[in-house]
Amino acid sequence: MTISYKIGWVSDAMSDECLVTTRRTATLVLSLLIGSLAALFAYVYVSSAQDRAFKGTTLVPALVVSGDIAKGTTGEAALEKGLIEGKSVPVRFRPEAAVVNKDALRGKVAAATVSRGQVLVQGMFSDPAVAQETAARRVPAGQVAVTTQVDDVGGVAGLVTPGDKVNIMTATPDGGERTLFENVTVLYIGATAAPQPGATQAVVNPGSNLITFAVPQAAAVRIVFASHQEHGIHLALVPPGNQAGPTPAVNNSNLFSGGPTPYEG
Repeated sequence: MTISYKIGWVSDAMSDECLVTTRRTATLVLSLLIGSLAALFAYVYVSSAQDRAFKGTTLVPALVVSGDIAKGTTGEAALEKGLIEGKSVPVRFRPEAAVVNKDALRGKVAAATVSRGQVLVQGMFSDPAVAQETAARRVPAGQVAVTTQVDDVGGVAGLVTPGDKVNIMTATPDGGERTLFENVTVLYIGATAAPQPGATQAVVNPGSNLITFAVPQAAAVRIVFASHQEHGIHLALVPPGNQAGPTPAVNNSNLFSGGPTPYEG
């Protein structure tokens, strides 16, 4: 009788353990199924949202950068590593200078660091000789690079960085002040150049008072002349997209004209 009881107890225990194991297995399978369904629903939702966003939009081919490409990387290496992918994008998102043929990258190298997510455009990859950027190659066509020196006050306390735009002001013969040029591109400060398209490193003022502008030759002559005058030139840092407009010269006769705040003309 005792033996029968023990055998029955062991049998019950084994049944309970099997039941627990079965329940755990069922719970795990159910969890995996729920996770898979959630992932599927998320994919379907995102795909549907993308379809809705692109509905009625003309899609065009483009080469999109899928991973950061270091300066000097060859086109072949970027393609082999899968850093450049052919995709269809809305026509409004593809620049006119977009590169659409992967073969156009062969034999070329990245002229600067190209960040992930960008649509590839002409100039991002160039011939190896051109990629060895010289100062002269940074000067836009039809312009020249001209350097002048400003003090800390005239240079906006060193807040200007390469690539910024500034307004240039200078003294007038009658002792007044006028704006000489607006939205002038700062090409270099000291020997630090303006960043190239696609560059990701932070841009800072190197602490030099030597400012190099990119301007047409006629403007360069006037900037040099003004900088050699007694009061030299004074820079005003302007925001991106600043709208240039005529600004009258200021002298003793009109210094106090205008509104009571500087924002009222």
